[in-house]
Formats: sequence, structure tokens, C-alpha cells
Amino acid sequence: MKISLHRAGKRGISDKDSFIRHDDANHCEQNRFGALCFLNETEIEPLGSCEFHLHRDTEIITIVTQGSLEHKDMDGSHGVIGAGHIQYMSAENNFRLLEHNPSPIEKTELLQLWIIPRQKNSIPRYEQRSCDMDRFNRWALIISGNGRKNSLQIEQDVSIRVSHLFMGHTLVSDPMKPGYGRLLFVLDGEVNACGHILKRRDELQILGDETFEITANRDAHLFLFDVPMAHFE
Repeated sequence: MKISLHRAGKRGISDKDSFIRHDDANHCEQNRFGALCFLNETEIEPLGSCEFHLHRDTEIITIVTQGSLEHKDMDGSHGVIGAGHIQYMSAENNFRLLEHNPSPIEKTELLQLWIIPRQKNSIPRYEQRSCDMDRFNRWALIISGNGRKNSLQIEQDVSIRVSHLFMGHTLVSDPMKPGYGRLLFVLDGEVNACGHILKRRDELQILGDETFEITANRDAHLFLFDVPMAHFE
């Protein structure tokens, strides 16, 4: 098993900078983990906003973990999503998107993922739905490449699971498929995994088919990604 640990704020797939700094192909090429270009953890202050480009043949997933997020694109589409909701977009062509925190008092926290689809020139899609962010002590599948277990279906064989793991409880990973990597992201709390202590916003990248345990030292919200590492364009 090959393990790579990235602490919060350090170089890796996760990055806490502004969206606008990640709208170029070079950033994705240098920092991607298989089909996952990057995992961007961001806070938007009350009434704050940010603008970014979504590039051709890119899938973008936004998961709001606190507050609410208003979005507007160049085609005039508009909507607001709250904590515990997923926004999914795929783009055939380049376009701009404005993300705004509509609250005057509460900050917005979110995760944003950029994923390379399994094939180019797919039909653009938009979808929005709620997700189970508080599945206690077990995994909830929220995103997949085939829509199994009522997960949101995307155009890449990436699986994303979440769990709210209580202190002292342990989750055991299932075996990983050949050619895939696994990324564990700690949204908050503290866990022990593969001999490492992971705290808020830390991530662990894992290659290899061995199973491993994740034990909560404190109550923790976790994301677990299964990502194809090859054979995608």
C-alpha cells in the first residue's frame, strides 16, 4: 500500500485558495489524483462572492457543508442551495459561473470537485439534490458513475461516500478495484487511518488493494473517494 498524507493548507488535491486561481489546465495536470483534478475546500464570507471558469469537458460538483450558495451562469441560470445539498454540472464548452453567499451574517463553507469525464463531448447536464451528510457510523454513497443506491450519477466511475463517525467507532474500507486510488478527506474532527492522525481538512491518498481501518479520535465528518487512476481522457 502506498500512502501520501497532505495536511490542511499544504500542496495536494485539496486547496483552500480562491476558485479563480484554479481555472487553468496546468493546475489540474500538476495536482490531479487520477480523474480527480482537485478538491477545493472554500469559505465565502457573508455577502461575498467568487467567479471562476468551468472548462470544456469538465464535471464540477459542489457540496455545501454550511450556510447557503447562490449561483448564476452566463446563460442566465440561477439557483440557491443550502447545507447538505449537491450541485452537479457538466460542461461541453467553457463558461463563467458566479458563486455568491446570500447571507449577511453567516459564512458559506463548501467542497468543490473538478472531475475529468470518461469521454469528451458529452451532453451538458445540471442537477441539484440533497445528500445524507449525517449517516452515523457507516458510509452513505452520494455520488457514483452508475447511480446505484440512489446516488447522483456522473459521467465518470468515481464513487464518493460520506459518514459522520462518532468518537471511538471504526469503519473498515472495502477492497479497492484494480486501477483505482482512494482519497480520505476529513471535513472536521479527528481520525486515525493507516497509522496517521488526520484532523480538520487533512487528506490521505491511498494506492493498493489492502483494506484499512478508520477510527474516530473525536466525532468526525468524512469523505471517501474511489477514483480511476488511468484509462480516462
